[in-house]
Amino acid sequence: MARRSLIHEMEARERRGRWFPALASLLVISIFAATWIGLFSFMSANAAYGVFADLQAEYIPDTDAMQLSLPDLSRVSLVYAGSGELLAELHDGRNSEPVAIGEVPDVVVHAVLAAEDKDFYHHRGVDFDAIASAVVDNIAAGTRRGGSTITQQVVKNYFVGKEVSIRRKINEAFVAAELERRFPKDQILEFYVNSVYFGAGAYGIKAAAREFYGKDLDNLTVDEAATLAVLVRNPTLYNPRSRPTFVLERRDDVMEEMVEEGWATAAQVDAAKQRPLGVIPHTVFKGEADHVVAEVKRQLLNDPKFAFLGANKEERKRTIFGCPADDTACTGGGGLRIETTVDLRVQEMAHEVLDEWLPIPPFAENLELCKKVFSTTPEDELAAYAENHSCAPTGAITTVDNYTGAVLAMASGLPFDVAQFDLAIQGKRNPGSAFKPFGLVAALESGKTLGHIYSTGTVKIPCATKCDGDKDYWQVGGSRGGGFVTLDRATSSSINAVFAQVSAEVGPERIVEVAHRMGIRSSIPAVLSLVLGTGSVSTLEMASAYSNFATNGLWAEPYIISRITDSNGKVIFEQKPTQVQTIDPAVAAAARRPLEKVPSSSGTAPAAAIGRPQGGKTGTHENNADLWYVGFVPQYTTAVWVGYEREQLSLVGASIHGNKVTAGNAFGGRVAGPIWAEYMSQMLEGIEPVEFPPDPPGVDKYVIPPKIVVPVLVGLDQETAMTAGAGFAIEVVEIPALEAKGTVVLQSLDPGQSVATGSPLTIYVSNGKVPAGKLPDLRGLVLEDAESVINDFLFETGLRLIPIKQEVVVTDPNQIGTVVGTLPPPGTSMSYGDQVVLQIGIAGP
Repeated sequence: MARRSLIHEMEARERRGRWFPALASLLVISIFAATWIGLFSFMSANAAYGVFADLQAEYIPDTDAMQLSLPDLSRVSLVYAGSGELLAELHDGRNSEPVAIGEVPDVVVHAVLAAEDKDFYHHRGVDFDAIASAVVDNIAAGTRRGGSTITQQVVKNYFVGKEVSIRRKINEAFVAAELERRFPKDQILEFYVNSVYFGAGAYGIKAAAREFYGKDLDNLTVDEAATLAVLVRNPTLYNPRSRPTFVLERRDDVMEEMVEEGWATAAQVDAAKQRPLGVIPHTVFKGEADHVVAEVKRQLLNDPKFAFLGANKEERKRTIFGCPADDTACTGGGGLRIETTVDLRVQEMAHEVLDEWLPIPPFAENLELCKKVFSTTPEDELAAYAENHSCAPTGAITTVDNYTGAVLAMASGLPFDVAQFDLAIQGKRNPGSAFKPFGLVAALESGKTLGHIYSTGTVKIPCATKCDGDKDYWQVGGSRGGGFVTLDRATSSSINAVFAQVSAEVGPERIVEVAHRMGIRSSIPAVLSLVLGTGSVSTLEMASAYSNFATNGLWAEPYIISRITDSNGKVIFEQKPTQVQTIDPAVAAAARRPLEKVPSSSGTAPAAAIGRPQGGKTGTHENNADLWYVGFVPQYTTAVWVGYEREQLSLVGASIHGNKVTAGNAFGGRVAGPIWAEYMSQMLEGIEPVEFPPDPPGVDKYVIPPKIVVPVLVGLDQETAMTAGAGFAIEVVEIPALEAKGTVVLQSLDPGQSVATGSPLTIYVSNGKVPAGKLPDLRGLVLEDAESVINDFLFETGLRLIPIKQEVVVTDPNQIGTVVGTLPPPGTSMSYGDQVVLQIGIAGP
């Protein structure tokens, strides 16, 4: 009699004496067999044959009509970084990595055969010697086994079920024979070693090798292969982590069987027996970019772009994750290779910089911060919050490739095990002045230029509907003394009052349209204050939209998933980066000019300078809550945000990079700017600097204001003059004059001359008071300075004086070229149009 499968022998030794259930099963089989004998003994042959035919129809399946095919196995899907590293294994509790039988080492195959079916390559699906052995064990050892071959196990698991009955056992035998008729032995064995459950969620020999030994199949030793083979029969009973001594004994018996069959040498096994099980603890694979993986899963399950994965979320889930571990009837699914754009080196740099600048404090320190920052929240609530959240400032960094849209990094300052909420993509905060460039583009598209002049003083702008606080106007503070700057300077210096005027001129709806066209996808309000960053956006959106400035308006949609292949290696999705011209190239190139000045000594972010062609914009939300710097070099754009995780609170007084933030430092240029610089310097190390694309034709019309002729404004009333002077930055100064109140009596630019649109123009308007004044003392001044004082006298008093030069000989060399006296003398009351003789000293003959 052939030797029984080894695992069955071991079970027999353990259960010897528990023979009654097995005897009962054997009795049932015997009665069934005896039925046929009795029929032929006591009935006529024809009648007995009829009964036999009935039994045959009931118990023997028509295998010719059966659709027998080996089921498609569920597989683990794998997510990879663009730089090649494995980021995640995606499955629904069933860790399965099918492998071709040719890739399974002989030592592993032999270990499985020794434990389960050593005669696999000799029988035809049913091993009658093993069945006979099982009958003996049923009586003598108390085991309840049927002597199943590997083929029968496959049939039981996938074709006839596990019902304990004579009918099922007979069906199993017939189907096993038919399966072996249709499929090669190697194919059946391949399916078996890939489908059997080894415990701890590992289905198949490859997954088991990694689960219990952290090894590829090629690296397994004979004792490790034997240990895995032990688990096949009953992974709960033979659990090497909870019952190591029990498994060790059976491992050694399997190796002895391998020696007996000639699959291993006695010396090999003797040495292997001296080694412990060596099973590693259960570990869950943890990649280096969990937030990236979460975003990948979110897109695969929800984005219409991936509808080919399934008609609904459940179908997509099956396609991506394969079968759930608890669904034994489920087959197929998974096996995808999902490649992302993330450069793991760059991603890790972003995390390291965030950790350095914005570390997560220990629990005790974090709790104290929570109490301080969120002082109105109950302490018990804060204690729970502090366990899984940070009450210190945190941040996010996102980098995109300007020409492809590929996302190279999307790093959150809070690790995935602290906060699953991804601050880089899901976190949307107010960008403050970082939104001004969209207003700049809208202004340029509407006919403005970088050279247009705007007032820097406080502005009040009427609202079409009620403003915040039910006011009828929107007031934005400006410089106390007023003044004028170009739109270029207003951008690089981030002057709110100017961009409030820009918003009023072009309309907030236009700014919304421009932002969406350039890559902002969030819903943002069409309100005047939008240009100062009252909408909420993510770092990904801002980085994507700013890439337009580096490419002269060419924009590629940002993406993270670059390619997907199925389990057969067939490409089922591949991102094809395409660029669209979102804004006029000349507009983009012109808008880039002031942004290039921001990271300089004349801009708002000198700390963001990295010594190569670059541009950017700072952003500081109201009350110093959200701090931004969005910057770009010709190849890449990166957005940095700093703030609190829980809500928008002032960062004044917070500790960042080990330093306390003061009111004078709580700005995007002082915090987010240097973070950007440190990260980008590391990222670009070894990458040669390149220049921005050359200016396209037509840039000049957005840089240099068009010419305009100065109109005659003197003699007009103020309101009419303001209308006639449209196109100029008009400043009104009231002075005493003989003309009626409100009449323009002087203008700073001479009528008829051609000047740039937006040039400053001062008009002097009568205040209705009679001009009066006394001649100032002009002695000691050179002629030019004396005439300047007379001119100022006009603006102060409304009195125009006519200077007349008269030379007089002086003996004091220090008086040569200066006013030595006036006629009339200083302090004389003057009238409009009076002459003033300026006596200028000259040397004698």
